[in-house]
Amino acid sequence: MAEWLVTAIRTLLIAIGLIAKPEYLFRLVGEHPVDDEIEDGIVYVVGGKDYQKWAYFRCPTDKSEIIQLSLMQKHRPCWRVSSDWLRRATIYPSVRQTAGSFAHFWMAKGEVSLCADSGAQPRQDWLA
Repeated sequence: MAEWLVTAIRTLLIAIGLIAKPEYLFRLVGEHPVDDEIEDGIVYVVGGKDYQKWAYFRCPTDKSEIIQLSLMQKHRPCWRVSSDWLRRATIYPSVRQTAGSFAHFWMAKGEVSLCADSGAQPRQDWLA
């Protein structure tokens, strides 16, 4: 479906109150984005139609932080990023920043849910 049509349908569904405005949208890109060009509210997925390598996006609790996630299943840790037809991003499993903001959150259908320990430094035994 054409991007303009998806955007129009999503905008209409938000306007009539059937869905909430998503905090994050999915965008497939062929090259690694430059930090200064990463827009708030966009999960940039580096790859192609049949493969994904990396995801980049601004941290939901500290917009100055850029989060970079490996999507390569042979590497650990790794995540999966998907998109529904409205281009709302979902990331699995949760994201846990071990430095900086110490954000810990889930992202589903473009919505962020902070975990109770978000903002707290992880225990050292958890990182081992």
